[in-house]
Amino acid sequence: MEILVLNLMPNKIETENHLKHSLNKKVKKVNFTFLRTESYQSKNTDLDYLNQNYKVFSEIYDKGFDGFICTGAPVETLPFESVIYIKELNQIMQWARENTNSSYYICWGANAALFYFYGIKKIIYEKKFSGVFEHKITDPNSKAMKGLSGKIKIPVSRFAGVRKDDIEAIKELSLLLYSNESGPCLIENKLHNEYYNFNHFEYNADTLLKEYARDTNSGIAIDIPKNYFPNDDVNKTPINCWQESGSIFFNNWLNNF
Repeated sequence: MEILVLNLMPNKIETENHLKHSLNKKVKKVNFTFLRTESYQSKNTDLDYLNQNYKVFSEIYDKGFDGFICTGAPVETLPFESVIYIKELNQIMQWARENTNSSYYICWGANAALFYFYGIKKIIYEKKFSGVFEHKITDPNSKAMKGLSGKIKIPVSRFAGVRKDDIEAIKELSLLLYSNESGPCLIENKLHNEYYNFNHFEYNADTLLKEYARDTNSGIAIDIPKNYFPNDDVNKTPINCWQESGSIFFNNWLNNF
């Protein structure tokens, strides 16, 4: 299967590895093509690496892909119109809807897609939501939920989200996973076969740990990631309690093509 990934994260190699690890264990072999923005040059990844391993939209728009993934980006608190590459992103999202079988938007990518397609505004939190939260399945009949049951634990790491009422007001959208603490998680668009996930099935066990260290070193006021370290002891090794659920979901997503 051919998957196009628009990688908007600063640490691009880490995000690449997360997605490869999450999707390449599946029944179907996945080939990745990584895409970067042309209207904004990443400051955190070597340009030679980007030129060797990434394409820009003008190089791939006439190619065939089965699926499309758009990552998040550290611009959650900015108005959409202030993001330098927002016009390019909107163009790519529209193209993906019309030219691939399915799209999967992650974190801020989900915010951007829901705003572009439906005008759903993001809500910015006073403090970053970070931790591993339980989510209930709100639409067990969805093909994306096949094989999943009970409370689904997923890492959360974001400054913004959306209101449940705003999702339920759009007929095309169906809320699949919801947390009483962190709000809407996974949303399905059955008409266009799109998924918007505000959280992170693809994270490794230590990803929240690395983010917590980065944020605290940067002077950001952040609580210890909730339900993550055993006994809330930052010296203890976190356990990946979401990998099985994530594996099932990604298998469902690939099979749904």
